[in-house]
Amino acid sequence: MKVSRLLATLFVAAVAAAFSLEAGAQEKIKIGVPVDFTGASAPLGARIKQAVELFQDDNGTKIGGRDVEVIFRDITNGNAAVAKQVTEELILRDHVSLIVGLITTPEVAAIASLVTQAKVPTIPLIASTPILMGLSPFIVRACNNMVSTVLPAAEWAYKNGKRRAYIAVMDFSPGYEVQETFKKRFTELGGQVVGEDRVPTSTVDFSPVVERIIRSDADVVQVFILSGSPSVAFIRALSAQGAFKQGKTFIGLVETDDSDLPAFDDSVIGVVSSFPYAPTLDNPENRKFKASYLKKFGTLVGLGYAHASAYDGMRVAYRMIESQQGKPFDGAAAVEAVKGYTWNGPRGPITIDPATRDVIENLYIRRVEKVDGRLQNVVIDTFPHMMPGVKKAGQ
Repeated sequence: MKVSRLLATLFVAAVAAAFSLEAGAQEKIKIGVPVDFTGASAPLGARIKQAVELFQDDNGTKIGGRDVEVIFRDITNGNAAVAKQVTEELILRDHVSLIVGLITTPEVAAIASLVTQAKVPTIPLIASTPILMGLSPFIVRACNNMVSTVLPAAEWAYKNGKRRAYIAVMDFSPGYEVQETFKKRFTELGGQVVGEDRVPTSTVDFSPVVERIIRSDADVVQVFILSGSPSVAFIRALSAQGAFKQGKTFIGLVETDDSDLPAFDDSVIGVVSSFPYAPTLDNPENRKFKASYLKKFGTLVGLGYAHASAYDGMRVAYRMIESQQGKPFDGAAAVEAVKGYTWNGPRGPITIDPATRDVIENLYIRRVEKVDGRLQNVVIDTFPHMMPGVKKAGQ
């Protein structure tokens, strides 16, 4: 215990010494971006990198009187221990003032104590588990909150006449959030859950769970399957066994993200999802965002939620830096400066909830359709200003 406290003390002292050299001189602000560039989440890491670079193209590399430098680091396949090591290196060796990135819940949990000790504001870009916000007062979320993302799915299903639900989720923490949130809200409204499945994350054969869904008398199926190849395999299994011909409505979250739609065939048409973004959103900020993306990358194919989330995350980071103009960068003050911060981004109007540091945003019910010859998510309903779902440890 004494050794642990000594190490923590030395860490804080090293951080203070490193930053005192830079703060008074108003030197550049460095933003560390630890994400996965290898492993299953590598596509998300690549999209985040694209969006961060696009944001700086659009908004410059100077804000609040300071130059801003971005430093990318690879976490390597969602490894929590590596996330902690990389973050420590970014803080002590690279002297970053902010952390923007992090894809998985374990990654954020692993670094929470570090950023608290170092007083480094941290903005997760994908991790959506509600409990993360309670791990550090220096975490500010710009990405979606899983609870507030799922609630519209249950409400939309019931509003559209669905009364019997089947829930199939991946067997890990975010999946449990989806399962519990949908079930609670759907039954509160008067619906019934007729079947539930937790699918191992290592599953490659979805036939058994698909068969159970088909045999059920459910009229709506809420799913949460990892995006990418697992989602593609799941949708194809549903199609192969005739699930889409039964008239059941399938509601997902990120499974049919527009970045991944090129990997699907037309069997995915009609699948519904509840999520904070679709490239087809018609608002001024999204039109500008798409125009910038098209100019930089030459195509809109592949544009999806991770891009919009990272773009918004960088806006929060820039607001923090701007708030510290003319004075040494103070992480705690920077976090305070964005509580209640409201802006319009590609996803629509967004506010950082002053009470929770979590995100208040629109959630959209999207349906996959073929538009201009390619698969796209089309918004069919909007749930505005959804408050973050809050959960405490042990809940």
